[in-house]
Amino acid sequence: MVISLALLFTVCMVSSFFEERLRERDKVVLYAIFGVAMIFIAGLRQVGSAPDSLEYEMMYYGNENALIAATTEPSFLFLAAILQSFKLGVNALFLIYAMISVAIHLPLFWKMSRMPLLTLTIYISYYFMMHEMVQMRAGVAAGFFLWAMYFYVEKKKMATLGCIALGAFFHYSAIAGLALFFMSDSLPRWQKIILYLIIPVGLIFYFTNLDLSLLVPEKFGGDKLAYYREMKEMGLEDELAGWPLRNNMLIWINFVLYTACIYYSEQLTRYCKYVPIAIKVQAFAFCFLFFAHGVSAVLGNRMNDFFSIASIILWSASVYAFYPRIVGIAISNFISSFRFVASVVMYALALWFFK
Repeated sequence: MVISLALLFTVCMVSSFFEERLRERDKVVLYAIFGVAMIFIAGLRQVGSAPDSLEYEMMYYGNENALIAATTEPSFLFLAAILQSFKLGVNALFLIYAMISVAIHLPLFWKMSRMPLLTLTIYISYYFMMHEMVQMRAGVAAGFFLWAMYFYVEKKKMATLGCIALGAFFHYSAIAGLALFFMSDSLPRWQKIILYLIIPVGLIFYFTNLDLSLLVPEKFGGDKLAYYREMKEMGLEDELAGWPLRNNMLIWINFVLYTACIYYSEQLTRYCKYVPIAIKVQAFAFCFLFFAHGVSAVLGNRMNDFFSIASIILWSASVYAFYPRIVGIAISNFISSFRFVASVVMYALALWFFK
């Protein structure tokens, strides 16, 4: 499986250097081939070959844990019931989720980016492994959220709401995507100042472990937040929290990307009109990482991972800050290579520690 992933990533990355020279028909065919390969790699994996796959198997065949059963999304229960009625195993579920997610993501990258092969390379380097091969419900929901961003910028508010609702059908965390309606798709100077401050202020909150949730009244969810704090104090969430920020180079690289995209936002927006909203969604993701950490590192990290899907748009647009453009493509692919290797290592470590 690792060899297949490495081959897929390498061929896609090499193709991205030449995509502006390819004929439209050839690019479409190549793009479709990559999509089919992604479906096979994610959909045909065996139970135990990927983190969370054993948990999905237990959920598929019925889980006696009442909490997990109560928090399982209706889409999962519906698909599991349909597949089991045909006497199909959990591998069929992996394949269905892979088909749905790839079918959502690929057309969107084509619409939102002038260089879809480069965008696909960025996606494969991290999110394909994290979502389609591990958190597959979140992967589908993240795809729908990207569509929500697209429709929001296109001024199609009902389509935006529909995509958020569909995302929540696959993963409850997508409900937080309603925050999109409080964002504008422009970036005035005063908003840039606020966006710049999120990282330094957030890092202070993160490393001092300040807990803003203590200010939330009990009737507005403070009791549930107290439950998360109790889990953290008992050490019950340590294994699920992922790599701490101080050791996670992927997030620090995203900090640099985010700051640079704010600085070059006017130039980047001329080539990709989705940059301003992507910057704000990335800021929203960082807010979860920084300000939810005091109550739950699991909640903060996973919500940051979910909404940081917007960074794909920022990475692909960032190449327009360089001249000649091939320099930007080379830098983007170098960082994608680093991200891919780091993701494979994290993937392997997760299998080792949670097998």
